[in-house]
Amino acid sequence: MLAGLGLGAAESEFYRRFLTRPVSTAEGVGASLGLSAQEACVVAERLLSLGLLAGSPAGELRAVHPVLACHPLLERAERRLARQQKELELGRAAVDELAAEFGMETASSLTEAEVHRGAAAAWSFLERIAATASASVQCMAAAGAAPGVGETSDYTAIGELAAFAARRGVHVQLLLLESIDILPSLVDGAHTMAAAGVEIRTVPTLPVWVFIVDDEYVVTALDPADNQAGIMVARTQGAVAAAADLFIRHWRGAAPLAAPDHETPRDLMQKHRDLIALLADEVKDEAIARRLGVSPSTARRRIKDLCREFEVSTRTQLVVRACRMGLLD
Repeated sequence: MLAGLGLGAAESEFYRRFLTRPVSTAEGVGASLGLSAQEACVVAERLLSLGLLAGSPAGELRAVHPVLACHPLLERAERRLARQQKELELGRAAVDELAAEFGMETASSLTEAEVHRGAAAAWSFLERIAATASASVQCMAAAGAAPGVGETSDYTAIGELAAFAARRGVHVQLLLLESIDILPSLVDGAHTMAAAGVEIRTVPTLPVWVFIVDDEYVVTALDPADNQAGIMVARTQGAVAAAADLFIRHWRGAAPLAAPDHETPRDLMQKHRDLIALLADEVKDEAIARRLGVSPSTARRRIKDLCREFEVSTRTQLVVRACRMGLLD
């Protein structure tokens, strides 16, 4: 009740009980709260030191009127808040100064094209995008993890960057693969980003991880098959225009991210388990299509998407990987 004034829950309730009694003892009030005599004495001494109670810890005590007793505490809290606000403003100014210095150093070394090799360098650049993008970020999230991210089945890291940029007022548009629904963690990560303001659509296929930042430069994975290899940055008008055109064409044909209550991750996971189980039983594509109620071409596309998402090249490898992940009984 009075936590903002520095009182704990027990101290607040102790004082409130005294307010309902003209005069009482620490031991008596403490007993009503389930406190031992020693614990009650400690709380009473604390309230006496703050001016909320008057009297003696070992004798009778009375509550001082809240307006009189809490006024000094309010003033103290306001002074503390003012100091914290000043420290916050100084901290923000220091961050802005560091960012400006970093930006000047970065700007002085800009080239039309540059390569950042290795996972650490790639992730550092993605952090820079989240921190410095001023207007827009368009991203195509291809199969596998983002450049510099080690875990392929978790959007937490990249999602935090996207959400951070969105909260800064940057218009973030993200294209994801339809096959994200093979794992609940991917679906949950996508909806977390959407809740933070990231605009998300899904498509069947994407060629490579691409980021278009403020219509000024393009970032792509250095090696589509190895997200640990690094990234390439291009700042030429031609590269930006080509990447933007590719993104727009995919975006126009993409479907909005389904609402969480349309189909639960558990339901989606079961569908893919069923499909992988059919592959494990060496069922033909036509029979799989009939079992799933789709066309053979759609069944083959779903299998291909699963192989891409699980980062395998054959159906046998897909079944083996699913078994290792515990997706099959």
